[in-house]
Amino acid sequence: METVVKYLLLALALTSVQISYTESRLNEKRRDKTERRFHAAQAKDNMCEIANRESKVHCYCENTEIKTATKADCWVFNGGIDETDPIWSTFNSQPFLERLTFNVRSDGALKFVPLNVIHRLKRLQKLYIHYASLNKIEKRTFSNMSTVREITLMNNKIMELDFSAFANLPSLVNLTIKDNKVTEIQRDVFVDLPSLRYLDLSFNSINLAHDGCFEHLNVLNDLVLEANLISVLTKDTFRGLANLTRLDLRSNKLSMIGDLTFTELWNLNELLLDNNELKYLSERAFDGLALLQKLSMTGNKLQSINEGLLEGVRGLELLDLRNNEIEFFTYETVKPILENLKMKTSVLYLSGNKLSCDCRLNWIQILRNETKSEPLRLALDEVTCIMNPEKPEAEDNTKPTRTEFDLASNSDVQQDSDDEAYDSNPSYKYEATVLPVEQVALVDIPESLPCPGELIQKGEDSLMLSSKDESYWRPNFSFRILANLSLVLTLVLISVVQ
Repeated sequence: METVVKYLLLALALTSVQISYTESRLNEKRRDKTERRFHAAQAKDNMCEIANRESKVHCYCENTEIKTATKADCWVFNGGIDETDPIWSTFNSQPFLERLTFNVRSDGALKFVPLNVIHRLKRLQKLYIHYASLNKIEKRTFSNMSTVREITLMNNKIMELDFSAFANLPSLVNLTIKDNKVTEIQRDVFVDLPSLRYLDLSFNSINLAHDGCFEHLNVLNDLVLEANLISVLTKDTFRGLANLTRLDLRSNKLSMIGDLTFTELWNLNELLLDNNELKYLSERAFDGLALLQKLSMTGNKLQSINEGLLEGVRGLELLDLRNNEIEFFTYETVKPILENLKMKTSVLYLSGNKLSCDCRLNWIQILRNETKSEPLRLALDEVTCIMNPEKPEAEDNTKPTRTEFDLASNSDVQQDSDDEAYDSNPSYKYEATVLPVEQVALVDIPESLPCPGELIQKGEDSLMLSSKDESYWRPNFSFRILANLSLVLTLVLISVVQ
């Protein structure tokens, strides 16, 4: 009997263990199923793990877990997405994003700035939107975002910037609106931007910048207006930019710079005016730029430089005038910055012009020997000038040339009578032989260059490098006196013989 009871108890124990094990397995399966459903729901609402291939937006994050991502690059495919699309709600899964980029891969796929997303990101610092179709930045589109430090809008077909389009962004430091179609900068577009230091409006179609359009940007350091259609500047264009240190106006349509155009830019260090259509620079064009160190005007149409132009920019250490049409550049013109050019880091570029090979360039050869700047020496080695075809030694080449017929028919006539006949007979017309223009490297010419006759008669000061360099100019002066005395004596002898 006892044995039967023991077997019954053992059977009951085994049965109990089996039931407990089965229940445990069932509970585990239920938990697994619940967890899978939970993670699936999470993945569906997580902007960093959008699995649907038909989705119009796909984002790639450095961390994919909910509420962990700080950087996201989002690619917008297909057209027709609007502000009510459910995809935008998935951005709630990553509220701590600090950098957000939208790259639009289909033309017209994104026609608005997703403000509902942007304004919910309380830690956002950098926002980039590329290749959208925004057309116009409406009033206060970008405003009241206290943490944003950088906004870049490139290739978005923007044509117009409304009043206060960028306003009340206390932390904004860099703003780039590049490669768009903006045609005009109105006043009060950039308002309440107390930290903005860099503004890039390059590669647009700007043809008009209203007076005072930048006047609210009191701490701006760098303004880039390269590759636009700006043709007119006034001293009020840059009003309020007292802290600007760099101004880029390359590749615009400027043909002249008037008096005091940049007078508001007291702290400007670098001014770039390359590849415009500059033909005229007022003598006071750069007055007020006492701190300017770099001035570049390569690739323009300048034919001459006023001798007083550099008086207002005596701090210049780099002056680039390459590839213009300048015919002479005198000592008096360069005198205000001559001492700067002797320093180790200074450069003056003059190659690619139409300089005449005369004594107005003597200062270049002397400066090359005195400067401590190796870049300047190399730059001066590249300077070329045009040999004057009207030099005394070329006079014989410019006389009328007789034909073989004339020589045969007048073989018995003396040379003097021949000359008189040709001078008095209007039927004989001969063109002077035109010598080809010869450009030579200035360093290959002897130190003492010839002076044009009009300069000798005027006795211009620009022929002298300085009052201390008497050895440079006195020999030329003595030579001129001797030449004049010789001429007088020759004339006296001729008159006595006659």
